[in-house]
Amino acid sequence: MSSKRFWIILLVPFFLFTCNQKGKKKEDQYIVDYNRQVVIKIQKLTNDNDQAILQDQNVYWGNDSINVQMLSDYVAQTIFFYFSYNTCPPCIEQSIERLSQFIPDYQENDKVVFISPDYLPRLRDDCYGKRLLGLKNKRLGIPLEEENVPFFFTISKDMKINNLHIVNKTNFNYTTEYLKDLVFKL
Repeated sequence: MSSKRFWIILLVPFFLFTCNQKGKKKEDQYIVDYNRQVVIKIQKLTNDNDQAILQDQNVYWGNDSINVQMLSDYVAQTIFFYFSYNTCPPCIEQSIERLSQFIPDYQENDKVVFISPDYLPRLRDDCYGKRLLGLKNKRLGIPLEEENVPFFFTISKDMKINNLHIVNKTNFNYTTEYLKDLVFKL
């Protein structure tokens, strides 16, 4: 075997390995940068929406828009989980899985309320095991609703959003910690 051929056989795998490692470092940095941007966006949305004052409005369960109550009837120690029909199903499912760790009976528990104003009517009576709380105004009236991200919150007696948590799809451990703390508080 010629020495030229020997060096080619020896150096080609090394070169390919080195190029692959450089590409992996760029990919890893992209993931870190993306995750950082997600956290910054969530912090901004939280700051812009936490403590927002909600208008009291008529609400109803599932498709029963005749038996109407007021949103303010549900403020005392209620955990609300808001999601849109356009929210990615894995984000909703992961959030509910975390919720069930701390409130195993969430499906029957009246202190856990799911809100999804744009969910299909045929699914409103059984959406992830619960009836959805319908909003007569079709919106809570906060900018966060435009983002199509799932979020948890509570409402104070003076109709302010409290304990707002926007689900971070890149790290569901934040949601786990949030729910653990929130259930302990309530």
